[in-house]
Amino acid sequence: MRIVRTALLLCLAAVPADAAQTCRLDFTIEITQGVGTIRPGTHLPGHAEFTTHGPSIRQEGGSTGHLAMGHMTLGESIAGSIWTLVTTSRGHAADLVGVYAQDVQGLSFAGLDYTGPMALTLFGAPGTRPEDTPPLTQAEWDDLDMRRSFSLHAQGVDMLAGDVVQLAVDCG
Repeated sequence: MRIVRTALLLCLAAVPADAAQTCRLDFTIEITQGVGTIRPGTHLPGHAEFTTHGPSIRQEGGSTGHLAMGHMTLGESIAGSIWTLVTTSRGHAADLVGVYAQDVQGLSFAGLDYTGPMALTLFGAPGTRPEDTPPLTQAEWDDLDMRRSFSLHAQGVDMLAGDVVQLAVDCG
């Protein structure tokens, strides 16, 4: 077992890490499924900053995971740590870029803690993304315009959800 584990670690160490990408996203959500005093139709500002790190990981269904470090906030008090971006491209279904946060804090209602995941998910027509890397330019993010959604889950029971109605991106 020790030999197998050592061989696996050596193989992983030999895989080159993808170039790090740092992005700042400022967005506005129009709430479609509210919680407590956050009613449908309410516009909430959001912000995300992240840096990808390490190798990308191919996943089931043709998606790719990109490990990331950063944070995402919504409104004045809801915040979580970004841990991954998921992308799909060149498939038969919609292309997507999802930015996922965990360890969310700042929203509790009726005994439920809305702790995550908190997700910003942007969909584009099949073939929108020529590569499985995260978008870099504002135009590449804007191409993901088929559906743009936000959700924050509470222990699998309920969620705060909305549509992304504005998105400004600065990546480098």
